[in-house]
Amino acid sequence: MSLYVLLPGWQSLPCLRSANVLRQGSVALAAGVVSWAYLERPNFYSAAVYLSQSNASLMILCNLALVCVGSFMYGLQQALFGPLRAIEVEHLYERGWFTVTEWAFAMSTFRDQFGVWFLAMFFCLFAGKVWGWIAEGRVESLEQQPPANPRLFHTRLVASLVVYLGFATKMFFYSLDSVLYEPHRPGMMIMFVFEFLILVISAASTIMRYGIWLEEYRVIKKQTAQLIEARRAEIRAARRAIEEAAASGEESREGRPSLEDLPNEEDIGENDVEIPGWEAKRKWLFVLDLSTDLFKLLSYVSFFSILTLFYGIPIYILRDLYLTFRSFNKRLLDYFKYQAATKNMNERYPDATAEDLTPNNTCIVCREDMRAWSELNQPLIPGQPPRPVSERQRAKKLPCGHILHFGCLQSWLERQQICPT
Repeated sequence: MSLYVLLPGWQSLPCLRSANVLRQGSVALAAGVVSWAYLERPNFYSAAVYLSQSNASLMILCNLALVCVGSFMYGLQQALFGPLRAIEVEHLYERGWFTVTEWAFAMSTFRDQFGVWFLAMFFCLFAGKVWGWIAEGRVESLEQQPPANPRLFHTRLVASLVVYLGFATKMFFYSLDSVLYEPHRPGMMIMFVFEFLILVISAASTIMRYGIWLEEYRVIKKQTAQLIEARRAEIRAARRAIEEAAASGEESREGRPSLEDLPNEEDIGENDVEIPGWEAKRKWLFVLDLSTDLFKLLSYVSFFSILTLFYGIPIYILRDLYLTFRSFNKRLLDYFKYQAATKNMNERYPDATAEDLTPNNTCIVCREDMRAWSELNQPLIPGQPPRPVSERQRAKKLPCGHILHFGCLQSWLERQQICPT
């Protein structure tokens, strides 16, 4: 009943009504139990002893505590994340219930130590995981579309990431201290040590991914301003050249634009320039993902070894161990394949000519029109230097005959080392 409060999907009207009923019922039951103990016992001490020895009373009071903490977490989520999208709620339910099922197997390993404190630690870990899933989703959403209110979005996101990392770090050191002071073999807290360590690694990875996005945003903003100014300067130079030619009485040559053909330099915006983007982003993301998988793999291997030594093979972490190892191995293989596929790309893949682009000049990746590189390098005014064009706009012809932009080819080879079609 308490896990229902923790899952942040109860935002629709029926769920909110059910949550209110749950809160009111929990408060009423707890008040009834406390009142009964107070009336049946002569003083406070005996009433407290009665409540601590009654399993039913303890369950009701623990349920109230979990409902209060869940309500606090929901309020904090509303303050730092705002309303969740439907796709976020769906993903949280899927991952949340899978985690609960997985932890049901973990409880069998530590069944002798199962109790209220185990449930409290599990609740803290589960809350941290849910918080991390939301934060990771919000950082990933920045790659897809800009937020409607950037200032509010980024203020909330930074605050939530600080809370995420601080909570995970605090719980990790608390669990580690508990294990170090245990006189006998490591108990259930050893499991929470490694689980919160994984949470710390995930939090640090999410924060660094957000930092990479901020750096990309800064680079693109700077490039946009520079390219717009360069384009405006080019138009001003072309306008002066036309005016000087008209003042000197020189006849207009064929192919030279008139003043009416030139666009207004104040109308030039980010949609009128080709922004190359931050080329180093792919390298930093690869290093981040590889490092994250490596640290998680080392943590899972250590955890698996310790539990196997003291409790036998922990079946419930075999899946996480295998998936982390497979992800780490796949990233390494993809990197080596990418390095081989992108080596000397300009020489390996020839530029597409105007004849090659005559049947179909649409890039098979971005679906935008392509032009031959010789045409893209034509100056706006004959006799003037050619316009600066990003290398990413080069139309490259693959050995299979398909044609796509040089930048699109690079981006595709990061994911697959085969033709997109």
